[in-house]
Amino acid sequence: MSFPPIDGDRLWSDLMTLARIGELPAGGCDRLALSDADGMARNVFRYWMEEIGLKVSVDPIGNMVGRREGTDPSLPPIMMGSHLDTQQPGGKYDGPLGVLGGLACLRAIAAAGRATRHPIEVVNWTNEEGARFQPGLLGSAVFTGQLDLETAHATKDVGGRSVFDELRRIRYLGDAPLQRKVDSYFELHIEQGDRLEKAGITIGNVAGCEYNLFAEITCHGRNGHSQATPMDQRANALAAAAEVIVAIEEIGRRHFPAGSAGVASLRLWPNNRINIPHLARMSYSATHPDRAGMAQIRREVTEAVEAAETRTGLRIEIEQPPEREAVDFDASLGALVERAAEELGHSTMSLRSRAGHDAIRMAPHCPTQMIFVPCKDGISHSEFEEMTKQHAVAGTEVMLRAVLARDGAA
Repeated sequence: MSFPPIDGDRLWSDLMTLARIGELPAGGCDRLALSDADGMARNVFRYWMEEIGLKVSVDPIGNMVGRREGTDPSLPPIMMGSHLDTQQPGGKYDGPLGVLGGLACLRAIAAAGRATRHPIEVVNWTNEEGARFQPGLLGSAVFTGQLDLETAHATKDVGGRSVFDELRRIRYLGDAPLQRKVDSYFELHIEQGDRLEKAGITIGNVAGCEYNLFAEITCHGRNGHSQATPMDQRANALAAAAEVIVAIEEIGRRHFPAGSAGVASLRLWPNNRINIPHLARMSYSATHPDRAGMAQIRREVTEAVEAAETRTGLRIEIEQPPEREAVDFDASLGALVERAAEELGHSTMSLRSRAGHDAIRMAPHCPTQMIFVPCKDGISHSEFEEMTKQHAVAGTEVMLRAVLARDGAA
């Protein structure tokens, strides 16, 4: 089978052009989901899709799809994609590489006049990051029926603005069908870790995602004057929270390198320098490849919270929902990725993702596979996120070959 070439210069140019939307001083991006910057990025992406003749559609949760028809109308589409929204601050590649890599694959197919049996689609999922609206992976969860549309539409950011209102405001409240059949899904992504870089490997063949947990801890104190209240009369929720934060960080270090745990969000009330905080609420996250390891982290965090409650005399509540299950990707698609990398002369490594991706929502819906490429020092969700053009092109070439092989075999 012959394969059309990827235009690496155009792919890199697209990545750099998109990075100017929501650009930050140190080189990263701030494109929170459904913000003005996200709307601008969507408009540019729509133009690029229409430029190569793709049929563009938007569904009720704002997922954008560009479709190139196949020769057999009875076959469901092979889909590639990721997301254009970023963290705050975020980087240039986490998300956009998968979207623009998918677009580059379709551009190569179109330029070569290549016919495919299946329709081939590229998708930009809404609110993957969860930085503005929780939970993350929102668009893919609604698309696959794992979250109902009404609940997703009603989700609000910290300013009280809803997903529904913001979709309508930026003109991406569409009506394309949800929960439709998909043949298979491929997602190209930077690793967000340093395993590939340290091993000198170009392509990560992702076997699945690890267990993930997000949980809330609330410390209850008593409000008072931060200068005038005697020390023996204080009930400082922030002081209790500090003990818990340090304890969870130590738990994460004990479970390294297999697992991780740490607090990443802290909210205080009333949060001014003259008042003792009467309420401190934090979010912690944890990952582990094994169910038993995740259960052990949960137990240790619970014990740490109980110990802090005893030491401080304050009431501390912990809400630990069920962890997000580990996900296995499709072995047959993984074999296509492995073969494509071998044909192109790229070294490969099998590994599991420690972070969540839209692929974990797609995995129960259709055969799914992720492809990782290295990022510098493993840094992501940061203005200092970097990768090379060569790795971007290599991952895209592998994805294109795997997609066309799937089209011929499925």
